[in-house]
Amino acid sequence: MKTKKKHLFLFIFLIIIGLLGCTRHIKPLKFDIDSSTIPNFHGKMPIDVIVPESADKEYLVEYTDPEKTGTAKIYVDLNDLYKNAKELIEMELSRHGINSSQSAEKQIKFTITKAQWEVWAGGFSIGAYLEFDIETKDGYKAHYRVQDGSSMDVSRAVGGTVSRAVEKIFQDDQIIKYLEG
Repeated sequence: MKTKKKHLFLFIFLIIIGLLGCTRHIKPLKFDIDSSTIPNFHGKMPIDVIVPESADKEYLVEYTDPEKTGTAKIYVDLNDLYKNAKELIEMELSRHGINSSQSAEKQIKFTITKAQWEVWAGGFSIGAYLEFDIETKDGYKAHYRVQDGSSMDVSRAVGGTVSRAVEKIFQDDQIIKYLEG
């Protein structure tokens, strides 16, 4: 029994040391979206999915509590997040019979405005938040904040927020109306 407690303490200690006071550059993973959270829709016209190009390669994923000093500095290449978002958006459009085309008259623009992370469950889980804007060519604009978590790593949590963001986009009634119109 003492050995298990010792190992648990060591595990927690290593997690805390790993999260505090270091700098990490993460590679966000891409996860499938949960299609069951998205209403059924169909469109006829192709869509141009626009994400920023040549975005910040060392974007700081802020720790949620700026008062806490000594937390790890987490950086991500925004181009990786945008690539994942664009692929997921286009994949979901395709599932609903909508083609993607750079020359399409209709456009959807996805822009990340903030990424954050924090420790959950006393170090047994990492949470991440993503704030983003979604905009259509006809002038509709919405701002959202989504969250995801991982018991494994901050890169998994940050990567998961992109999937949650894409789900949120396709739950927006105005976006669906735009796609179907």
